[in-house]
Amino acid sequence: MYNFNELLILFTVVLFLVVVFSFINEKTIKLPYEIGLVVFGFGFCLILILVQQLHALTLPEELLDLVKQFNFNDFLIHGVLCFMLFSGASRIKFNDFNEDKFLIGRMAIIGTMVSILVYGSLFYGLAYLFQLNISFLEALILGSIVSPSDPISAMSILSKVGLPHRLSLIIEGESLFNDGVAVAIFATLMSILEQTGTELTLASFVWGLFADILGAVAVGLVVALLLSVVFKQTKNRYIKIFTSILTVMLAYLICEYLGFSGPIAAVICGLFYASGIARLQKRGMDQEIQEIHDLFYDFWGVLDNLLNGVLFLLVGLLFVDIRNLEGFSNLGILIILIGSILINIIARTAGVFGNVAFTKDLPLKMSKFSFTVFFTWAGLKGGLCLALVMGTGTSLAVDTYSVFLVATYAIVLFTTVFQGLTVGKAYERLK
Repeated sequence: MYNFNELLILFTVVLFLVVVFSFINEKTIKLPYEIGLVVFGFGFCLILILVQQLHALTLPEELLDLVKQFNFNDFLIHGVLCFMLFSGASRIKFNDFNEDKFLIGRMAIIGTMVSILVYGSLFYGLAYLFQLNISFLEALILGSIVSPSDPISAMSILSKVGLPHRLSLIIEGESLFNDGVAVAIFATLMSILEQTGTELTLASFVWGLFADILGAVAVGLVVALLLSVVFKQTKNRYIKIFTSILTVMLAYLICEYLGFSGPIAAVICGLFYASGIARLQKRGMDQEIQEIHDLFYDFWGVLDNLLNGVLFLLVGLLFVDIRNLEGFSNLGILIILIGSILINIIARTAGVFGNVAFTKDLPLKMSKFSFTVFFTWAGLKGGLCLALVMGTGTSLAVDTYSVFLVATYAIVLFTTVFQGLTVGKAYERLK
């Protein structure tokens, strides 16, 4: 357990790296902010490993101990994720989804489930072919880890690509909701793995999933509705901000206690506040309403950028967790790397096409082929995938956990950097 001084040291080091890497990136290769942090964090990690192996540098033991204690799963899933989702959702209004709400809903729920099933089946086949000791249930768990597109990556990277507003909304909407669906499926599959005597039918699985989602929506709406009364009635601008922070924290904690999806509750709270502020704007932007609007979005914008910077840097630095692969040959690691990326593309394609195959009118009159290819390539993965896979460390065999780490990290790095840099060009070619 960290004391305050240790937390301060960790945060200072991380923020120092965020500032330095961001500045170097801005003045040199000029990658998008988030991608630049992943690349520089990854490169810094490689250099650090190399220097330590050559005994050219010895890091302080105190700092190494602090790093070893750090739990990325807790940091993201039980820490900053709710704030980042609230911030992202607060820039979108409920009405924005009206035109494509059914498409977004299908992609977030059915598409995610199809992707998980396809990924799990294909990875199980790969594991069987190369004699990796991975069960079908474990392969499905890996599918639930890597199948959802990450909302943080989608909103922070794709917003800078210059996509049409309607397409951006579909990507953001799907990403905001499918992470909650995936987390619920992941938790269910992990409980089956840890309690082998538990019997599960398809009906009970589906009911449990929808109960998670509907319960989270209900909690998010009730908490946001109650605290929005304080938000509207108080004339103190700072109490308004404190109320918005309390809203997302309270909704998330209640969902954690009741076993619902906390991330979905955070999204609902953000959408509720965004719609409320939009209604105030419609009445006329007098000076007071303008100040509320500016303060709200300035505060959450700064917090979102800070947490995004820290998260994407950690994605780059977490490469250190997968370097202990003594039980695998170089060829075996290469097969896992390439296989996991190819299977991810196939599974994502299946999830998207499964939703558009029976859809008559697609946004912007896109063909089914163009829509499927574009949304497959726009399915970026991020810190959420790494947080989930690191949550399996105590439940899986060491070799299986190592395979999961390699596969997940390969997909996150490939989609964040390569797909993130080329998704704009992909749209231009397809439109």
